[in-house]
Amino acid sequence: MDFARTKKSPFDIKSEFSYNAYLSNGSLFLGLKKPNCIAWVETPDHEYHDHVIEARLRLDSLGGYAAAGVMFRIADESSYYLALVSSKGYFRVDVVKDSSPRCLIAWTEVSGFDGTNINLKIITYGTYLTFVVNDNWVGETSDDSINSGQLGFVLASYEGGETGTPANEYTCKAMLDFLSVDPQTKTIENNYKKWNDDSNINAENRLRLAETFAVMGDASKALNQINKAWKRRDETISSVTHNYTEVRTRKELLLAARMSFQLEQYREAEEFIDAFMEQWTDSVEGREALTEKIKILNELDKFEELKEFTLKYYDIINRDIGFYTLLARCYWEMKEYENSAGAWQKAFEMNKENGVYAVNAANALELAGKNAEALELFLEAGRLFLKHDNKGELEAMMPKLAVLGKKNWEARVLAGKWAFSIEDYDCCVQEFTDANKLRCAIRPRPKADPAHFYLWGLVLNLKGKNSEALRMLERAVKLAPDYGLFRFKLTEIKLINGISHPNLAEELKLALEHIDDDMKTDMAAHAGNLLFNAGDKKNAAWFFNKAEKQ
Repeated sequence: MDFARTKKSPFDIKSEFSYNAYLSNGSLFLGLKKPNCIAWVETPDHEYHDHVIEARLRLDSLGGYAAAGVMFRIADESSYYLALVSSKGYFRVDVVKDSSPRCLIAWTEVSGFDGTNINLKIITYGTYLTFVVNDNWVGETSDDSINSGQLGFVLASYEGGETGTPANEYTCKAMLDFLSVDPQTKTIENNYKKWNDDSNINAENRLRLAETFAVMGDASKALNQINKAWKRRDETISSVTHNYTEVRTRKELLLAARMSFQLEQYREAEEFIDAFMEQWTDSVEGREALTEKIKILNELDKFEELKEFTLKYYDIINRDIGFYTLLARCYWEMKEYENSAGAWQKAFEMNKENGVYAVNAANALELAGKNAEALELFLEAGRLFLKHDNKGELEAMMPKLAVLGKKNWEARVLAGKWAFSIEDYDCCVQEFTDANKLRCAIRPRPKADPAHFYLWGLVLNLKGKNSEALRMLERAVKLAPDYGLFRFKLTEIKLINGISHPNLAEELKLALEHIDDDMKTDMAAHAGNLLFNAGDKKNAAWFFNKAEKQ
């Protein structure tokens, strides 16, 4: 493509408020006037399906962070492919389909790049896309989102440099010095063959791409690049030496093991980890490898081996929550329930909000014959499930609680709270009654749970037993005088039932002081309505004003 004269250029060259584009000294110039934007010029009269694109560009980030490259298969402004090389020496590929972007190759380091001069080759062959930068293969992928379209010269700014001065109106700029497109089948096939031949591809470049795919969460593509890199390296070394042994670095083996594990190829993952541990167990990555080995043995159901392994390396293994949950399962499968409980308790100590860990520990303790300890953990888990409104987990543990906690007042209170949450009010009253009898029979008598009497009072109120309900609510307020909801509900029931007292308005004001700010507006308005209906219009007005000010 000849950029010497405007009439000979296939690009639609024009400038807009955010960028300038024009021909200059045999090049196509593109400059952005503001940071954090992207602009391109395209070839409106030329469309291609498969092709080999070669472009020579010069990028000037002007002290900021920018990238330049080529757009291809541009169907319209909302659908295209985009290949960029950044001023920091990284390459990436994206596809945008119907305005929805998707990364095909995330930022991947380009070796030997000076940050300015870019020779970019793009080979499209059906769904296969291959990319070469400065005569070095940098990536490959496959995608069928768009099969044909126009070309574009693109510039992107991520961080601006020194802008706003008369001498420099741009945040970044780029020059396209040369662009060729060859759609001939023979040319495409020859280039595809050349740049898919391992002998022309540096193994380190494949490993960089593997790391990129791993970060992107594409384990299959990552492992494919690792295997191709190893094959290329093996061929190179075997061609110059008779005494050849495979060369696998610890970083590569660890990455291959992780990718195999993600693909559920556990035996292959184990082989990679074992190869790592033959040489580098004491290395910086050693702890990571040991953790991976534990995960693999767990998936392969090698529980006896897992136990021996953890005991052997216990002092250097990274003992996080995942380690203890895997160890707990190992002991459980081996019917070593007390040890399993200990591992689950370690996990629970590390995350005191996860009641499932406590339940698992309690189940193991029950099987170990330690019912009292099991009950304590069931109770702790139950309180967490109530706190987080986790009704499913609470329901699942209720049969165990009913058996182990039949003579435990705290267990009966928890059962009553559960019954209240599912609106089984008869069961709720029975559990609360039995819980109170059990508590009162203990010497010295344990401190009561204020919520026990509060919910008991609510249920009795629903059943029309107002005097008993008020007695329970008064007990709750006495136990927790600074908990505003208890005091508010007690006063509300008194007002609704026509109990008049000059201090009721003051009780509502005191309750409001101890209610969370996000509830105060609604509660103040509700208090106003209660007092208004009770004929206390003066105090009702005070609460209405309070609600408006909130």
